[in-house]
Amino acid sequence: MAMREPSQAGTLRPPLFLTLSLARELGVLLCLSVMFPFLIHVIPVPETAKLGPRLLPMFYAPLLAVLWGRAPSAFGVAFLAPWLNWALTSHPAPHGAVMMTVELLAFVSALLALVERVGTRGFLAIPAYLSAMALAAVVAAIAPFLVDGRSALAWAAQTVATGIPGMAILILINELALRCRPPGGSGGGPAAA
Repeated sequence: MAMREPSQAGTLRPPLFLTLSLARELGVLLCLSVMFPFLIHVIPVPETAKLGPRLLPMFYAPLLAVLWGRAPSAFGVAFLAPWLNWALTSHPAPHGAVMMTVELLAFVSALLALVERVGTRGFLAIPAYLSAMALAAVVAAIAPFLVDGRSALAWAAQTVATGIPGMAILILINELALRCRPPGGSGGGPAAA
């Protein structure tokens, strides 16, 4: 529960939810969340090969935000990035943006729960991603129109199988993030949750 802060005059004022620091951090992470997919989409590949679902670029910035102890920014990016990408590049389509938002919010939630339970480790991205896909499968079962009427389990299995290279990249980013800014160490990362 948010506590009210005393003001200069001694009266209570509501807490600030979007500070300048958080806004700046969110802006940088949103830029990364647009830049990563854009760069992946400009790589020349055959028309049938879609690299976004294979390399999972939308998960990179939320992963970094959580590992570096920036939970509010991670949730902000998870909620806003699919829609910002859709507004700027028309990818993903609105149904895909809904599913991507669900996946990213579940990913951030699972990752935060894992960090709280076991601390920051190099393997956390994979169980968080698989948890996110499990929740997305439940949402797809409830609203099959979001996955073009496909079976929720078949859709989730295909999405996970397609994303195996991206999961490897998530592990790499996870490990590099912890080496560059170790938790609680001189690297300025988060204290071990």
